[in-house]
Amino acid sequence: MALNVFWTMANHILKTNCFVLLVFATTTVSLAQDRAANSDDVATIDGLINAYYESVSGHPGKRDGERMLSLFVEGGKIRIDLTGGKPTHELAEEYLRTERFLTISEDFFEREIARDTQKFRDMANVISTYGISDAVENTNYTARGVTVFQLVRHTGRWWIVSTMYQRESEEFPLPAELLD
Repeated sequence: MALNVFWTMANHILKTNCFVLLVFATTTVSLAQDRAANSDDVATIDGLINAYYESVSGHPGKRDGERMLSLFVEGGKIRIDLTGGKPTHELAEEYLRTERFLTISEDFFEREIARDTQKFRDMANVISTYGISDAVENTNYTARGVTVFQLVRHTGRWWIVSTMYQRESEEFPLPAELLD
C-alpha cells in the first residue's frame, strides 16, 4: 500500500513537472552553460548520479562544492527533509556554498543502493535509494533514504533541476521494492 502511494506520488510529480521542466530547461539551462563540469560527470544519467554521490561523500575536511554545483542548472533546487518535519527548500547555489555542506567533521559516505529511472526524450525522473556509512566499502548503514532527482538534458549534457530527499525512519521504513 505505501509503495503504491509512493509510486503514485512520484508519477504525479513527473507528469505535473514535465511542462515546468521543459520551460525551465529552455530558459534557465541556457544561463548555466558556462558552468564547467567534468564531461564524464554529465554525459549520462549514471555519470550524473554517481558524481552527485561522490561529491556529497568524503573524509573530514572540505567537500567539492564546485563539482556538485556543476551538476545543477542555475536556479536548481534542493529540498531537504531528514526528519519528516517541515522541509527546507534552497537554491543549489546557496546551499552548496554553506559551511554545513562544505565541511565534513567525520567520514561520511553516501552510496546508491538501488535506482528506478523514468526517462522521456531529454528529461528524466530518478528515484535513488541511498545508504550512509563511515567508509566507502561499509554496507552497514547508519541511515538510509530516498533521493528523487529531476533531470534535463540540454546542450549535450545532463543537469539536475531539483533534488528532494527523505531519510527512512522507524515509522516509515523503506519498502523492499525500493531496495532492488
